[in-house]
Amino acid sequence: MKKILCFILIAFLSFSVFAAGAAETMAAPAAEETVSFTDDLGRVVEVPAAIDSVCPSGSMAQVILLTFDVSKLAGLTTKMSSEDAAYYSGLDPDIPVLGTFYGKKANLNKEALIVADPDVVIDIGEIKGSESEMISDLDVLQEQIGIPVVFIESYLADSAHTYTKLGELLNDEERAEELAAWAEKAVNYASQMKEEYGGTVTFYYSSAVDGLEALPAGNFHAEVLESVGGVNIVPSDFSEQAGMMSLEQLFVFNPDVIILSDPDAYRTATDPSSLWAQLDAVRNKRVYLVPQLINNWIDSPPSINRLIGIYWAADVLYGLESDVAGMADSYYSLFYGYQVKPEDLAQYGI
Repeated sequence: MKKILCFILIAFLSFSVFAAGAAETMAAPAAEETVSFTDDLGRVVEVPAAIDSVCPSGSMAQVILLTFDVSKLAGLTTKMSSEDAAYYSGLDPDIPVLGTFYGKKANLNKEALIVADPDVVIDIGEIKGSESEMISDLDVLQEQIGIPVVFIESYLADSAHTYTKLGELLNDEERAEELAAWAEKAVNYASQMKEEYGGTVTFYYSSAVDGLEALPAGNFHAEVLESVGGVNIVPSDFSEQAGMMSLEQLFVFNPDVIILSDPDAYRTATDPSSLWAQLDAVRNKRVYLVPQLINNWIDSPPSINRLIGIYWAADVLYGLESDVAGMADSYYSLFYGYQVKPEDLAQYGI
């Protein structure tokens, strides 16, 4: 009898130990599955296999990520106006603003970024400084916040690559292919315009409130206009008063077309009583205000908002009277899920 009781006790204790071990095993969280992603700096970063939330590191990344999948945004770099937010269906109205990592006004709140807890932080744009410096910057940031940080290179001419790479990272090749195809078509159109009309029209572009701050040839802020073959009338070495233009100098340059992005500058330039009135471009009614729906179509920011700007730029430079409105409808529908209204474009003569 004692042997039987002893056996039962041993069996009970063994079962208890086993059960406790099993419970502990069940309670332990499974290790998150990760995959290796090689970013455009050649860094191999371990990221979650399924990425549900992302944060941009700067304004260019924010613009592009919002067009890819707004539902994945866990934070913004800059506060968005209610007018701009209306373009993004499904954007969390309480989404935190985290600041930017690079730039003269860098103000990234790393503590807030950690609290937002995205699966990955994404920097998109040009290489900042040297490649080795940027690799070091992102490696240090990644270590500080304990969140994967990746870089995707993006320039106007390779906008398709940006979306293809993003689709690879976020495991959504179908969405990436749609956006990349539209981007590639726009870039090819710019090349076609440059081949057909390049060198035939000079332009002056300014984003200043008074319209008198020169953006010289080769400046990326005027890249869209040059990409379709427009000739920047301001030479690349222009440095008068750090780029400030006098009206007298503008008369000397005498561009065929004047393009302004500030409404006040546009009103001044087209006012019959202003000194601008004697410029050939003004007399020939070849002064244009850059459209701005969410973002400026030419350079603010210098991101994928410039893709639709390609069609507009070719139209105003060469008087093509093409279907810019139709292209705008296609662009905003695909990239933003927004239906363009006639009044959106009418204010810009489109």
